[in-house]
Amino acid sequence: MAILDTVRALAEEIGPRGSTTDTERKAAGYLTERLSGLNLDPQTQSFQSALSAYHPFALAMGVTLLSVVLFWQTQPVGAVAALALAATVLVSLIQEMRFRPNLLRWMLPIEDSQNVYARIAPREEATRSVVITAHYDSHRTPLVFSSAGWMKVFGLLTPIGIGSIAVLAGLYLIGLFLPIDLRPGTGIGMFTGLAQILRFVSLIPAVLVLLVFGLMWQADRSPYSPGANDNASGVAVALALAERAQAEPFARTELIIAFTGCEEVGCYGADALLATFKAERAERIHFTIDQVGGAGDDPGIVRGERFLVSAASDPGLLAIADAVIAAHPDLKAGTRTLSGAYGELSLGVKHGYKSIALGAFSPTGDPGEWHRPTDTVGRVDAAVLARSEELAWLLLRGIDGAPGAG
Repeated sequence: MAILDTVRALAEEIGPRGSTTDTERKAAGYLTERLSGLNLDPQTQSFQSALSAYHPFALAMGVTLLSVVLFWQTQPVGAVAALALAATVLVSLIQEMRFRPNLLRWMLPIEDSQNVYARIAPREEATRSVVITAHYDSHRTPLVFSSAGWMKVFGLLTPIGIGSIAVLAGLYLIGLFLPIDLRPGTGIGMFTGLAQILRFVSLIPAVLVLLVFGLMWQADRSPYSPGANDNASGVAVALALAERAQAEPFARTELIIAFTGCEEVGCYGADALLATFKAERAERIHFTIDQVGGAGDDPGIVRGERFLVSAASDPGLLAIADAVIAAHPDLKAGTRTLSGAYGELSLGVKHGYKSIALGAFSPTGDPGEWHRPTDTVGRVDAAVLARSEELAWLLLRGIDGAPGAG
């Protein structure tokens, strides 16, 4: 099957593939059939995932607004309760952005999803495993991704939201140490003049929190993207690599071709998959492929990404990638460091893999149709897909031929 036909099958025949939805499960069935057609033995790994990338942030902002209400209540009880809520939300939100368990996750609904993977053995005894991941679910199409201007706003949302919660927690903490007047004969605490000022000051970050809450609410009610470039393109390249590896096996590198679910809501699929494989072999490498076919883009190796914390690609793998790029100028490939968004590279680093990521990027920095209704097959370029596949193949060949690669 032509590589662009795979993109078409996922984005058009199956359509938008929201995390944990029936169409995501249908896509998993399609990928199982494709791997079987390559004479591989596909396996399905079940896991549970959140339903939305925006639920945790909406919940965090909602609880923070409740803390503001409590701060206006009888003191000091109100300030104590407000501080407890704000501190809990702040810690939980930071943990969520680090892909770690937290109270927000425990309070939100979860559903079943699945990863699909297959192994390709090398010609000789394997000395390393390369886990190739490409997520097959697609994102929603929120207002914050609808234009360049809104995306700049989105880039500020995380620091604004976290910063506002931190400011509120600081105000609550100060409020605990202010003197309290008592109503005569009642013993009920009342704010002094300075404490009353703190109440009104708290409304400023509360307005910002309310704005973030509203944008999260809208995002979670937007339709799903067709997900042609993000990430049917990555899936198509991974399938093409599987077919080539079957025809031209590597010498001593086992490939695990994995299609992960629920990347768009917090990389739950990659988290479950990489946790399973990390104890199998001493030298384990994670290679993730995402958004590699946008019209006008050029293939690129991701040197690192930063959402809340930074996740860097492995220096040894980057050295191999740099050598491949230098030796093949016809690929028009480069490297890039990403910020303000997460991908499965972060999960490979989290689980201790030597990790690297492949994408395709506009020379002008244009994000293309990322998380938009226009992420359709018509915006995917077969030539870009072909160059991305070749770069991935050459990188894998370099890893296989380099003792101690990575």
